[in-house]
Amino acid sequence: MLTLVSALSQWRHRRARRVPRRQPAAARRRVPPGLDTEQFLSLARLSFLRLQAAWDAGDLAALERLTTGPLLAELREQLQARGSGVNRTEVIDLQASLLAFEELGEAFVASVEFSGLVREHDDAAPADFRELWLLTHLKPAGDARELPEAWQLAQVQALA
Repeated sequence: MLTLVSALSQWRHRRARRVPRRQPAAARRRVPPGLDTEQFLSLARLSFLRLQAAWDAGDLAALERLTTGPLLAELREQLQARGSGVNRTEVIDLQASLLAFEELGEAFVASVEFSGLVREHDDAAPADFRELWLLTHLKPAGDARELPEAWQLAQVQALA
């Protein structure tokens, strides 16, 4: 069984990705005006759980609503490689921290660090995890404070 991030990590190790150039620090904001950080993180945790459940179920329709097009293509490939077997991930503990909030052209990007404990097999001990998620939200679609439906997962990276 694979968590969403472990599947993506395996896929990324097989493919080199070019990292986009970051904007100057002046373009980054710790928290945007009017954003309730605690509410944002609460809803980000809900999105994490929804995404993991959609991954476990192989629910492409839910994954399509919750991810960007390029990430969905990666997930679709991983689901095909995984096959039709049942996947179950128990999220035992989930913490979230907003690391950065950026305004990039036509989109907002939130960098959220998730950490906690997951169990990937019924007979396995819980395992620590730490991941960086990049959530995006197109400006014309509405207010940056909307969550979770207005935000989509664009990238996941396992952290050491």
